[in-house]
Amino acid sequence: MKNVKIILWVLGFLFICVSAYGQTKHEIKAGETLYSISRTYGVTISAIQAANPGLGETIIAGQTINIPSSSTPPQNGNVQGSVQHIIIQPTPVTTTPVATTPVTPEIPPCKETYEVKKKETLYSIAQRFGVTMDEIVAANPTIEPDKKDRIKKGQMLCIPFTQAELKAMRPVEAEEEEIIIKEPVPVNFAIIMPFGLNQQKKTREAITMIDFYEGIMLAVSEMKRDGVSGKVYAFDEAQIDSVLALPQMKKVNLIIGAKDANNINKLKAFTEKNNISLVVPLSSSTTLVNNTHNVYQVNQKMDNDTYDRAFASFSAMHPNTNYIFVNIEDQTDKADYVMRLKNYLNSEQISYFNCDFQNIANIVEMLTTNKENYIIPSSSTKTAFDRLVKRLGELALDSYRINLFGYTDWQAFADKSIDAFKKYQCMFFTSFYNNPNATETYAFNQRFRSTFGRDQYNTYPRYGMLGYDIANFFVRNMYIEGEDFAANIENLTSEAIQNPMHFTHKNTWSGFINNAMMFVKYNSDGTISVKQL
Repeated sequence: MKNVKIILWVLGFLFICVSAYGQTKHEIKAGETLYSISRTYGVTISAIQAANPGLGETIIAGQTINIPSSSTPPQNGNVQGSVQHIIIQPTPVTTTPVATTPVTPEIPPCKETYEVKKKETLYSIAQRFGVTMDEIVAANPTIEPDKKDRIKKGQMLCIPFTQAELKAMRPVEAEEEEIIIKEPVPVNFAIIMPFGLNQQKKTREAITMIDFYEGIMLAVSEMKRDGVSGKVYAFDEAQIDSVLALPQMKKVNLIIGAKDANNINKLKAFTEKNNISLVVPLSSSTTLVNNTHNVYQVNQKMDNDTYDRAFASFSAMHPNTNYIFVNIEDQTDKADYVMRLKNYLNSEQISYFNCDFQNIANIVEMLTTNKENYIIPSSSTKTAFDRLVKRLGELALDSYRINLFGYTDWQAFADKSIDAFKKYQCMFFTSFYNNPNATETYAFNQRFRSTFGRDQYNTYPRYGMLGYDIANFFVRNMYIEGEDFAANIENLTSEAIQNPMHFTHKNTWSGFINNAMMFVKYNSDGTISVKQL
């Protein structure tokens, strides 16, 4: 038991180090001041100047400065010398009208910094970003108002947010109303994941699991402000046997973990015996929730039922569609998916065409001008996508409405092929997606970076967002619902950044599985549409 205490302390120390160690380099953007930079990083102006000898009040865009670590621990509920920490003391329930005053977040002066291209004017740049010339001038004090068009190639401009974006980022004042809620129940929960405490150099798995933990703690920080109460513990999965022997583990309401299949089985046995809810965040095993009543599987496996539901929804959304399947020679990793879609179309008596990639010029004969033409390749790889887009671009197809319908895997390279995604209005369905254009995504990334001093590890899905969405759904709803949580779960929702959740019984004798799904479409104007089923 003594060893376990040491493990807990080390884990707490690990997360303090990850989020607060060392200095950060910051490149000054147009419109920024020492005051705005100090607010962004949570340090004083004098501390920044002390870290940059000779730095005065005047700073210049493009200059790189050192940002010292904050001496005040981030207010995110992070571990402080111990993994156990209290979210907030329970607060009495009220049924009287409650008025809250939203805290106005600081909005960065620049949405992004843009480098002027050859022959561009202030007018063309304003049109590109949906703002006015005067708004760009106001965000760039170096531009003289009477010389708006005298910008040069290579000049860096601060691009402000549009009025619509600013409106979306400002909190809306809630009207007073009488709210009657159930007696809230404090939620004590534990996180058991492979944090790699014994690793000298952290592996990708350990880094992403730390992201996962920190995403949970961002959600905990928000729930604390909302009055949610309880305790949270975090343990390294490598010590799972010792952890489950701890007396406090029998008293938690919820365990989130693990990753290894054997350890998941240990948690299933332990939680069932002690009547504890178990959330398994990563496993997509099709038998995970069988013969159990307390297990919640977040990561669903795309099976035949999932495909049929997606295809039915897609065909309902696009009733006037011409389907063309393109077989890309030796790249047929999605042959089962393609066959399933063809079987569905056959069952609905919907016609379609087949085209071999080597004879793709023949696709012109299959296209129609009075319908949407959806092309479905036989592979989800970037190589197959690039080959298909290249050949389509060589054909004279401008008179047709051509879209590509594909796969979850596409989101991993969408940003690298954004022009093609917009041109062919690429569409796919998925159980997870974070919209890079969404205000919520931008705000989360900013909070994560300012709190922990780094970005999330570049994976799909983003593990910080996964942890955040899981904690928001389970802890918040369990706090409100109490013993009615499982009985009401099909009606419960939460605002998700990346992983929407809608749990149902797999069957009458099983636990619960997340069957939430989204359609994602990249539009020709650069926007991204996300529709949850």
